[in-house]
Parts: sequence; C-alpha cells; structure tokens
Amino acid sequence: MSISAPAIGLDTGIWTELADAAALARDSTHSPVAFPLAVKANIGVRGFARSAGCRLLDTGPEEADAPVVAAFRAAGAVVVGTTNMHELALGVTSDNASYGPVLLPLDGAFAAGGSSGGSAASVAAGAVPFALGTDTGGSVSIPASHCGVVGFRPSTGRWPTAGLVGLSWTRDTPGVFTRDVGDAIRADSWVTGSVAGVVRARPRLGVPRELVADLDPRTAHAFSSGLAGLAGIVELVEVSLAPILPRTRAAEPAIVGWESVRELGLAAARALGLAPDRALEALSRGVESTDVAAYLAAAIARPVSADQYAAAQSDTVAARGLADALFAAHDLDALVFPTTPAPAPRVDGRAEGEHLGRATSLFDLYTRNTGQGTVLGCPMVTVPLPVDQGALPIGLTLQGRRHDDARVLALAEVVSRRLAPASTPTS
Repeated sequence: MSISAPAIGLDTGIWTELADAAALARDSTHSPVAFPLAVKANIGVRGFARSAGCRLLDTGPEEADAPVVAAFRAAGAVVVGTTNMHELALGVTSDNASYGPVLLPLDGAFAAGGSSGGSAASVAAGAVPFALGTDTGGSVSIPASHCGVVGFRPSTGRWPTAGLVGLSWTRDTPGVFTRDVGDAIRADSWVTGSVAGVVRARPRLGVPRELVADLDPRTAHAFSSGLAGLAGIVELVEVSLAPILPRTRAAEPAIVGWESVRELGLAAARALGLAPDRALEALSRGVESTDVAAYLAAAIARPVSADQYAAAQSDTVAARGLADALFAAHDLDALVFPTTPAPAPRVDGRAEGEHLGRATSLFDLYTRNTGQGTVLGCPMVTVPLPVDQGALPIGLTLQGRRHDDARVLALAEVVSRRLAPASTPTS
C-alpha cells in the first residue's frame, strides 16, 4: 500500500530527507553502517523541535541531541524526522488534536497506539528500520503490539533519560522499535555497550493468570496459539501476581500524578520562559487534546499529596522485592503475556470503548498488562504473534527481571524465531 507521511505520523517536512537517508544507507560509497532513524517528538534532536506533540512547546529547534540520540548517531544513524505522539505522552492512542491521529498502517480506521504511536507506525510502514520512543506505562509496548513490530522497553535507568520531555523519573525510559529482535539487541549495545545475553536450553516462562484473564477472543486465540507454538523450546509455569499487582496498581497514578506535574512544569518553563508553576498552568490551558487537558486540570486542582507519594514509593519498593522473590521461587527467566487485552481500538476520538460487552476506559484497558512492569522498572520486549492474513496485529510481551535486559532480549529472539510468520511487519 502507498504510505504518506501524515499516515504514519512522521514530520511531513522531512519526507524528502527520509528518502535521501534511505538511499544513503544503501549507497556503498558512504558509510556502510548509515541508516535512517525516526525519533519521538518528546526526545531532543539537534535541529528539530521537541514539541512532545503539543503546539505550545513547539517553540524552535533543539541545540543538542539527547544522549540516547547521540548514541544512535555514533552507530551510524541519520535522523530523518520526529514522529507524532499522544500529546505530552499522556495517553495510549496517539489521537493528537494538534497534529492529527496516528493511524495503523495496516488499516487506517484503527489507532496505532500510544503514546509512541508515530514511531511504531514508521517502522511498521517500512519507512525506517529503527525509531525511538519513550515509555511510562506501556508507551512502547502498546504501539508495538498494535502495529505488529518489535518494541523494546529497557529497564528504567538502563538508557539515559536526559533530553526528554518526560512524565515520571521513577518509570520513564527511552525505548526502540525495530523490525526484528536482532536489531533491538544491536540498539541496546549501541546505548549501553552490553554483550549478547545467554539463554538456557529450556527457559522457564511464567504465565501470570491475572494478565491472561478477560481477553478479547482474538487476543486469547492468538496468545494460546502462540504458546502452543513454543511447546518444546520453553517450559511454561502458571504464576500469580496477586501480592504484586495491588501495590503496582496503587502506585501507578500517584507516582505519575506527583512526578508528571513537576516534569511538565519544567519543560513548559523552558519553552515559555515562565516559572514552573505558572508554566504548568499555561500548558494546561494550551493543550488541545481533550483527555490531556482534563488530566492536567485535575492534576493541578487535586494534586497528589506528599503522604500519597510516599506511600506510592513504599509500594514500588515492596512490589520490586516481591517480583524478585517470584522469579526466584519459580526459577523463571521471564514472564510472558499478551501485551494488551485487545487489539487496536478504532480511531473515533473517544476515551472509552467497549471490551467484552462492557464500556471501559481505553487507558485502563490498554495499560492493564503493561503498567505493572513499568512500576517494577523491568525490561519488556514485545514481539508480534501469528495472526490471520489481514487481521489486526497482536503482541506478545516477555518481561524479565529488573536489569536483566540482555537475557530477556536473547530470549525474545529465540521466541520470535519460533513465531517467524509474524515477525515481518505488514506495509
């Protein structure tokens, strides 16, 4: 199919540069490692605006690259543009009122997911082999699943977060979208200098019962078929996250509620030349996406208290200890689960949808499985599951121990090879 720049959320002003960079990557007279890279609009790139999908922050080009961009440039990346996203990264659809919705390349009636939807769609459409995103509560994993590409969310702290317009220093991390896991492994080595991980002969994967309940029938079928396809190369162990989930779910809104207003206040202060408190209020009035405006207004009117934030920090520490104990008790290499309970939603501008016959918040639905891992700070690798021709993509996420990124990447490569029919994005 023919893909236009707006359809994948790539800054339309650089479409010619994208073609030039792709030609450069194929031209043996230039550096053989040169390749085009797209970057989410909340990551600093020299010469490009860092709007975070918000017109109010779109004040001019950045003077310097964020460290994560610099690492990719050192490996040969040619930055060809910034990608559209959910405004301020505060959503899961990338339905952006300022710059338009990011559409699923396979079927433009559906959302690419968010908040890093433009980056995932750029890879899915075949425009670039690598695209950078950011992840707070699933913003790499969710669009990777919807778009049928590989998404790698490193352990929080593994990749540098400087130069980002972020939401949470506890949960934020840059991440990457690629066409295969091998490229994600290479990307991790460029940023961290890590070597390839080792996978034992028969890895043990924990299947959390809470994350495989109440699935859309299409997701349930793809997940069960995918697990059946892994028979013989992994050992599956049913586990429960019961002692962990109450703590991570309690911590999620309080952590972001406290930290996001401070992160966004500083970003707005930098862009607008105001004190952070005044800049945050101006930002709240200036955002154009209804759901984002409502979130900021509520966060300012009913701020998270210091006691609530302290309780969330305590829950986070306790949950991380419990997760470590779960892995040790079951001798697990990773958890495995459907990335989202349902495939991509339709693009209709609504914050609610229907799931299993019930009205539900799209944000709550699509972060249900990913939120816990982001509070834990764990590495997550999302790979496509086999689906019928023309069906919406569905992702499988492997979640490892915190800071065990090399192992979970290596394991994801083994799994994705077994699921090879779904490993090539549709364009």
